[in-house]
Amino acid sequence: MNEKQNSAVNLLNEIYIKGQVYKNVSEKKAIWEDVAEKLNGSFKVKHTVSRDVISFILKIPYKNQSIIITESDTKALKSEINLDLDEKFEFNISWEGGVEKIIKIFGSQDIEIGFSDFDNKYLIQSNNTLNCIEILSELKDLILKLNIYQINLEQEKLKGHKLIITKDRNTKRYYPTKCVNEKLF
Repeated sequence: MNEKQNSAVNLLNEIYIKGQVYKNVSEKKAIWEDVAEKLNGSFKVKHTVSRDVISFILKIPYKNQSIIITESDTKALKSEINLDLDEKFEFNISWEGGVEKIIKIFGSQDIEIGFSDFDNKYLIQSNNTLNCIEILSELKDLILKLNIYQINLEQEKLKGHKLIITKDRNTKRYYPTKCVNEKLF
């Protein structure tokens, strides 16, 4: 299939409504149900009042926590888990778009890990630069491969941390020019 035909097919699955990308997730319902069953989780389908937007919510038990994975026709795949970390460590990693480039001009922090494919794609902020560089140096290839849109680790008000990972809705694969860990591919 050539690029023009591929674009026409993708248009059937992706519609832009009021600045949002609408993707029909209902086709994935059987997969989500299967994952919930295999991992002893629970799966819920929610609809808007007008029944025009579907949301999936998957809760998977993990140790004494639950991993919550959500996706809807208008929102990207997102996972979150609460972590019990002793250290006051936070970070935010997000695609570096136009807005992020502007806030960097005004002095916003941007940590670089020393891997140009990653540093050029992501804006990295943290309260502990060294920990952040160490973690991202290990995970950079996986983050690029999965085309992660945003990763946020924030300390909760009472205790612990919440880790939120948002996956880009785009299904194109990304291959970094240098792959340190070939096992990822």
